[in-house]
Amino acid sequence: MDWFPKIFSVPPDVFREGRFVFTGHIPAEFLVPVLLAVCAAAWFVYRLVAGRTEVRAWRTLLGLRLALIAVLFFLLGAPAMRLMRSRQEVFTAVLVDTSRSMKVADVATSGSSPLCRMEAASRLLLGEAGKDEGLLKALNRSGKVLVYGFDEDVRRVTSAAQLQPNGQFTNIFRGVRDMEAELRGMPLAAVVLITDGGRNTGGSTQDAAALLKARGVPLYVVGVGNANPPEDYEVVNVVAPRRVRRNSEVEVQVSVRHTGYKDPFDLTISRGDTAIATRTITPAGHTDLEQVKLNFTPDQEGTAVYRIAIAPGKGEKNTENNAREFTLEIQDDRLPVLYVEGSPRLEYRFLRRALLGDRDFRLVGLLRLGDNRFYVQGANESEAWLAKGFPTSAEQLYGFQAIILGDIEASYFTPEQLAMLEEFVNKRGGGLLMLGGVNSFGLGKYAGTPVAKMLPVQITAADGPYSDNQYKARITQQIGVHPVMRLSLDSEENRTLWSQAPPLIGITPVAGAKPGALTLLTREQDNMPVFAVQNYGAGRVAAFTSGGSWYWRVSVPSSVEFHGKFWKQLVRWLAVGAKDRLTAETDGDVYAPGKPATISATALAKDLQPVNDASLIATVTDPEGNQEEVPMEWILSEEGVYKAQYAAREQGDYRVAVRVEGWDTKPVETDFRVAEP
Repeated sequence: MDWFPKIFSVPPDVFREGRFVFTGHIPAEFLVPVLLAVCAAAWFVYRLVAGRTEVRAWRTLLGLRLALIAVLFFLLGAPAMRLMRSRQEVFTAVLVDTSRSMKVADVATSGSSPLCRMEAASRLLLGEAGKDEGLLKALNRSGKVLVYGFDEDVRRVTSAAQLQPNGQFTNIFRGVRDMEAELRGMPLAAVVLITDGGRNTGGSTQDAAALLKARGVPLYVVGVGNANPPEDYEVVNVVAPRRVRRNSEVEVQVSVRHTGYKDPFDLTISRGDTAIATRTITPAGHTDLEQVKLNFTPDQEGTAVYRIAIAPGKGEKNTENNAREFTLEIQDDRLPVLYVEGSPRLEYRFLRRALLGDRDFRLVGLLRLGDNRFYVQGANESEAWLAKGFPTSAEQLYGFQAIILGDIEASYFTPEQLAMLEEFVNKRGGGLLMLGGVNSFGLGKYAGTPVAKMLPVQITAADGPYSDNQYKARITQQIGVHPVMRLSLDSEENRTLWSQAPPLIGITPVAGAKPGALTLLTREQDNMPVFAVQNYGAGRVAAFTSGGSWYWRVSVPSSVEFHGKFWKQLVRWLAVGAKDRLTAETDGDVYAPGKPATISATALAKDLQPVNDASLIATVTDPEGNQEEVPMEWILSEEGVYKAQYAAREQGDYRVAVRVEGWDTKPVETDFRVAEP
């Protein structure tokens, strides 16, 4: 009977031991009477026309209809074969939380001192005396029991001694998912989850239950710990960029919890013993979880460890979770900027001077002197092609991270160059700035071009003529929240500095700001946009409709850095999303001894397309200065991404330098630390 398992999915002997059941949502007790009633109605209808057809045909048609009705009702009942197994063939999985939060001693007992949560879980499993008299003994009566410990991952355990609360955090969903994958194909009766629910970074218990429900397995959750926790501050999570440029503002997003505290408290970022930024948080009444943003500007290159902390609260017993550390790699490479100007004018002279005075920038000026004649300033030997004008290939253009378009008309560029500018911002993540002038925005016939699609202002071919009048630029409500406009960290002082700013000379009229743009400066008399910004694809775009910011410089003493600081902050902000040809990172900042660190790198060609056939080497330097080279392999599933693993056993700081054999790009570096949890 080889055909039998193919049809019924089980061998004949197992089929004979099973029991036929209906598993549909409609009870069989309801379906059977309805089926009989429908069959009776069909018989009655056919009986009315019995005299019009032959008896044999009448009986055949009636039989076919009754058979069809019976099959339909049979399918509605969702028939199934319930296989009967012995208890020893059925498994129950017990997952025990082994994260650090299980060390908290807050489980009340009849004794004088409370138990830690892990001890309470052990007693629940094994009984008070630890002699298999608890939950495990009861579950063993119904089948076999498999015990797992889980925190950030899951593993089988065979003794209570292996359940140690040393995990950095809990991932409930991953623990259940990986356990279910390991037991797939086995008769799993139920899953019991013992956890305090603390420090969970994955899906919820509801998500895990939904996963098991698809298999028909119930999830039973047993909570341990005090349901009314004591007063506590906790820095729950920190999200910060891994790699930043020196003197560029960094935004750090922090999740903090203030259980039991209602008064304002301070959240501080520090480097070593020096506090860098502080924010006072007023707890919300409806939740004890707050999302906070902190901004600061690193001014020293190299790798730095920063600490985000909350001072211990009154009566707080557990202060270990009041702080978290994160690492920043502060790069000191110069930001390449291409400034294309249509004619010699004061705006070009003073803006170029502002950026050249800072070693963070490599400004290349492309100044048009006449038809197809350009004066190139600041280019290196590999950029000799600039003598012919604007880049003609993505490889040439992508050597820069920000582009400034001055007083130059759209017709100077070919349609291919305009499309390439759009890709430079959208895909490369570069920044684009357009300045006001008699040949820019709508006056420069940019309406309908790919550049107009990116600009944060609306332009038309009918926009008015350029105005040389002097006017006051008025700040908008968004000034205090945007890093470009932050001349001072103090919001009131910042507003005062902008209110005292010198006037501007000249403006290119535009139709207004686009709905998704952020307008930061407007002309005082009519609210015409002067300065607006927006994100576009992977990059950023800004429009400065005036061509007279040079007056900010000449109308104040030389000691006032208003003009230069504004332009430097703007260019840094524009270029923040620009992609590098080679990047490297690890999947964590701190590892336990012996736990492998995954090193990842992304390699892009000069046109920033992924490269899958490069030879990447990661050089790991240990705390003693010893070096080991680790080849990196393309991982196949992601274009241009290479990975390698390195297991360090000695505690301390490790440095990783990734290079590409045969490339002229310098190695990129990252680091990690090995320490006991």
